Amino acid sequence: MGETLGTVFDVAMTVELICAAVFDARERRLPNGLALLLAITAALLCAARDRFSRLLMHGVAAIVVVGALLAFEMVWRRVRHTAGQGMGDLKALFALCLVSPIRAVASYATALLVLALGCLVCKKSSLPLLPFLVPVFLLSLTIWV
Repeated sequence: MGETLGTVFDVAMTVELICAAVFDARERRLPNGLALLLAITAALLCAARDRFSRLLMHGVAAIVVVGALLAFEMVWRRVRHTAGQGMGDLKALFALCLVSPIRAVASYATALLVLALGCLVCKKSSLPLLPFLVPVFLLSLTIWV
């Protein structure tokens, strides 16, 4: 039962992540409703795969990681007077941390590097992050055991 339920949530999470990446690529934002759906699906996925205690540990890790990045972003905006990291990206990272904090942080760092290379190649000052983050995270789930 738990494995079947986990597979259902895997598919739901994948579809939601792809929708988030497409939405971010088109409109450069992540709607709160979709972010909430991602977080709920991620929590259910973690609870279906593992125990509730694992969900609690992942929740604490998500709060710490996203809280630290949010604090950094607030300082960045105050000092530089411009946005650096998007809040939608942090909402998506929170959901990914609920699934797997280590994969989420590694995927986030990798996506930022790929995004920087994309900006250099396209000669743009900024690009949306989720179209880079989602494929990297999904790839990490398939190849990283």
